[in-house]
Amino acid sequence: MVMTGKTRQNQSLIWVYPPNNWHANSNKTFVYGHAKPDSKLFVSSDEYLVPERIKIFPNGNFARSIKLPDLINNIKLIQITNGSKKILTRKIIINNRRIPGFKKSTSFKESKKDKIGSFKTPVIVIDPGHGGEEHGTHSPKGIPESHFNLQVAKLLLKELKKYTERVFITREKDKFLSLKERVLFAKKKKCDILISIHHNALPDSEDPLKHSGIGIYYTNNFVKPVGSCLLKAISRESNIRSYGIFKRNFALTRPAFCYAVLIECGFLIHPLESEYITRTETQKKIVSGIIKGLKASKLLR
Repeated sequence: MVMTGKTRQNQSLIWVYPPNNWHANSNKTFVYGHAKPDSKLFVSSDEYLVPERIKIFPNGNFARSIKLPDLINNIKLIQITNGSKKILTRKIIINNRRIPGFKKSTSFKESKKDKIGSFKTPVIVIDPGHGGEEHGTHSPKGIPESHFNLQVAKLLLKELKKYTERVFITREKDKFLSLKERVLFAKKKKCDILISIHHNALPDSEDPLKHSGIGIYYTNNFVKPVGSCLLKAISRESNIRSYGIFKRNFALTRPAFCYAVLIECGFLIHPLESEYITRTETQKKIVSGIIKGLKASKLLR
């Protein structure tokens, strides 16, 4: 496509490549086109995810490599000029991409057998959120969230070891780890399931008594069914209400090489719920729910 000077004057946003219904051969592609140089330009794979800024050159051209999180992607270009927004959308489909997960049991080779059956057991990485100088939120008694995240994570580690020896934890004590280090740890372990353990908080302007329950967060669409199984099982086992399942662009849910979820084990800032969810008995029930949720989603046997 050739962009003439006249076209540039009449069009505030032109998406040249890729065309609509484009079939990409990997989970990366790039976009280029023309926008008004004095505007702000963003690219987003979902309106609920934080858009990424695209640099516009003085002549109005832009070019940017982007990642495609799903097999079918509706990628949006968002241009904002003087408060006026214009959006262009392209549908991009990924070819030849293996979705993280497990093959059907009939396809597993006998040489892959392990102690618990004739199927491949998953590599599981547990990530206790925060740690060290990064406390997270605090309970009404002033105990940092990082402390309770580690308690639940260690209980989960102990239980999962009954099913597989291929389970790891990003930290075993109160120490700081960057988000990048946590994701890199999971990648090096060739992890199939990544579970980040947290406890919820609220902005200062929110009433802590109006929010409670278990929350599950994911980024990639293929993870949502797993998240739903986890939410249902944890809520049922622990007798804690379901706060909901949410799509967010968190560092620990973003990896597309595994089933990555972030579990908020209730609201630590809620005076009554905090008392309940920090008991060892409740933590064990939450862990039991996680195990049953993984089984219900057929990721664990």
